[in-house]
Order: sequence, then C-alpha cells, then structure tokens
Amino acid sequence: MGSKWSKDDALIWLSGGALVLGFLMVAGLILVIVVHGLGRFWPQELTRYVMHDGRVVLGHETSRASVRTTGSTGERSRAYRLRVRTGDRRLYPQEYIWLEESGVAGRDAPREAVVVEQVRGGDLFGYLDSFEDDGVVVARGYDAVWAHYRERYPELERLRRQQALSIVLTSTDGRRHAVSLASVQRIYAPNTMTAWTSVRHYVGSAWSYLWAPPRDENRLGGVYPAIFGTAAMVILMSVVVMPFGVLAAFYLREYGRPGPFLNAVRIAVNSLAGVPSIVFGVFGLGFFVYFLGGTLDRLFFPADLPEPTFGRGGILWCSLTLALLTLPVVIVAVEEGLAGVPRELREASHALGATRFETLWRVVVPVVLPSILTGLILSVARAAGTVAPLMITGVVAFSAELPVDGAWPFVHLEREFMHLGFHIFDTGFRPDGGEAFLPMSYTSTLLLLAIVVSLNAAAIGLRSRLRRRYSVAAA
Repeated sequence: MGSKWSKDDALIWLSGGALVLGFLMVAGLILVIVVHGLGRFWPQELTRYVMHDGRVVLGHETSRASVRTTGSTGERSRAYRLRVRTGDRRLYPQEYIWLEESGVAGRDAPREAVVVEQVRGGDLFGYLDSFEDDGVVVARGYDAVWAHYRERYPELERLRRQQALSIVLTSTDGRRHAVSLASVQRIYAPNTMTAWTSVRHYVGSAWSYLWAPPRDENRLGGVYPAIFGTAAMVILMSVVVMPFGVLAAFYLREYGRPGPFLNAVRIAVNSLAGVPSIVFGVFGLGFFVYFLGGTLDRLFFPADLPEPTFGRGGILWCSLTLALLTLPVVIVAVEEGLAGVPRELREASHALGATRFETLWRVVVPVVLPSILTGLILSVARAAGTVAPLMITGVVAFSAELPVDGAWPFVHLEREFMHLGFHIFDTGFRPDGGEAFLPMSYTSTLLLLAIVVSLNAAAIGLRSRLRRRYSVAAA
C-alpha cells in the first residue's frame, strides 16, 4: 500500500510540476512581449560615448553583453560590450553597433541632443544648429531653433508641403546635415523631458501607432490598415463559416442517418482539421482566385482584361479560404454541444405537439448557443493568427487602400489588404536590417494577442451567461 501511494504522489507531483512549468513558460513569453512591446513608445535618453580612440558616438544603449577574451599569455578573462542604437546613417549604416566597454573613456547625456523622426529613413540623432527658410537662417542655436519649431509645430502638416523649410543638425563629429521639414515627422529632446512630458510622448506615440498608417517599410508609423484588414477579414470569415458549420453539425447530429455516408463525412471533417494551413492556401489560390475569380472576370469584367479584377488575391478569397480552414472547428464544437442536450427536452417538446423543426429552433438551438459561441471563439482565434494561407491569397506587406472606403461600391472585396499576423512576419523576419524592425514586431504581436484575448474573453463571458440562463430554464 505504501509503495502504491508513493507512486501516486510522484505522479501528482510530476503532473503539477509540468503544469507549473508550462504556466511559467507561457507567462515568461507574454512578459517578454509586453516589456518589449510597451517599452517601444517610451522616450529613451540619448548618451554621448567618448571612446579612447577619439570616436564620439551618440545613441542609446539597448543591451550589455559579456564576452570571454584570451590574453597574450593565454589567460582568459571576461569583457563587456554595449549594444548602441545610433542615428547617423552615414557613419553607421547598420543602426545598431557594438562598443567595447573598456574602450569608453567617458559618457554623458547632452541636453542639446535631439531625435528627428523622419517619414522615411529612420530616426536621426544630433544637435540643433539652425532653422532655415530657402537657405536663409531664421533661427540659430539650440534654444532659438527649438522655440521656433515648437511655435510652428501646430501647422507642421501644412509646413511639410513647403520644401524650402529645413532643420540643420550637427552630428557628433561636427558635420552639418540639412533635413527638409517635408521629411520630418516629429522632433523631440529626450534628455530634457520631465516625467509628465514623457508620459504625454508615450500616449501620443501609442495613439499614433493605433490610428496612423505605416511608413518607412513598416518600421515606423502605425498599423491601422492592418487592424482594419484583420477585423474585416475575421468578420467576413465568420459570416461565411458560422451558418455552414452550424447547419452541417445539425445535419450530422439531428438529421443524418447512421451509415457509411455519415461515417465518411465525419472522417472527412476530422481529417480536414489536421490538414496544414498552407494546403488550404494552395487550394484557395487555385480554386477561389484562379477559377472563381477568373470566371467572374470573364463574365462581368471583360473590358478590364487582361488586368484581373477578381482573378487575383483579395480579402474575399482570403476570408473564404479561412472559412474552409475553420469549418471543421465549428462543426465539431457545435456537434458536441448538440450531443450534450438532454433527450428529455426533445421528448417534452414533442409531447406538447411541436414538430421536429420547432423543437430544434425553439428548444435545442437556445440550449446549444454556448457551443455555437465556442465554435466562433475557436475559429476567430485560429483565423486571426493564421498567416500561411493568406500570403498567397491576398494579404500584402503594405497597402494604401482599405477594403472599405467612400468610393462606390464602398465595399471592395477584390482588394488586397494588410493583416496583423503577416505584418508581424514581415517585420520580424527581415533579411536586411531586420534588427531595426524588431520593436515594431513586438508591439504588433502584443496588439494581436490583446485583440484575440479580448474577443475570447467577451465571447466566453457571453457563453457563460447563456449557459447559466438556459441551465436554470431547463431546471
């Protein structure tokens, strides 16, 4: 008996340990995403590094790493390197450089250092020298230029159209660099910011991220088109998949007669649930885009050929492809809910003279609503995070047009669109300069995670409310 209990205790501890380990891994992953995602908007102090070899680097430290070195006598020691983000593309094209900490002679945080956010080309770090209008100096010196810029900042959008206005920066090595105001998004001095101005900067940057279009190849700017495209695709996919999934589940559970045909359908549904998503993408490209889209072009848009209208990737074909991908999920969830409806409810309804359809519509459907919402939750969560089939059926890294706008017919189902999942893939796996895109990738990952969790939480709350309501009614 004692040996048996010891084995049970070991199994309990093993199961509990695995659960705690899994929880810690998930919590750690979410913590990394939250820290990197939310920290992107906070203004970081600019530091001037004076090296022993005479170099002067202006930037902000992002990490500190230790490396093992071997001396001339074979003695091993530990040294440290600083990873610094710079803002001088002419001296440091890689944007991130490594500095040997032992080679730093001194460092400080100059008050006059500013960050110039450009529309394209990334940020510039330097010192304000002058404000010029068509080559004529309007203001000179840090305080005068900063005051002049702050005074005219409310009309910055109009001033950007005037190519003659420019800001002149001085780099750490004394070179002067003129930046046209047309290419300037914003200028701020992080080393002079108070706690309140830092919070205002943070809130403004976060708000711009949510509602502004992307710029500089998705490295800067916002993700509003990606948010809109993801929401539109999920809504369109849900409108398609839910009726078909619910009707298919009702047929399999309530109307279908047991036999080879019904067994074959169940096997097919279970098999589709395990098919890789890229296979659905290839099918969507061949059937929806080339076959259906090409047919629609030949029938209704022959004047536009050979330029396709529907015979190319678009939000409609992406939504239909994901509807096919998530259809087995909805069928299984709804069918399991139907299997849990007490038989007594159906018999009581029939005893009162209700037909089979009336019983299903008035008795079974309200009870199975929580299961229908479960299927919707699972399908939305999978569709929002699936990227592979979208890459070949209509999603793009950047699109200046939305699927819905003010031009007739207002809803453009044939348009390509941006998606948060693909935006994360595009910014996180760049072969050239990918390191500079990682902050945007972290923030977009956090946003997508927040959207999916919010949708799931809302649906779970509604499902619990319906379950309590109908369980009380059934009792």
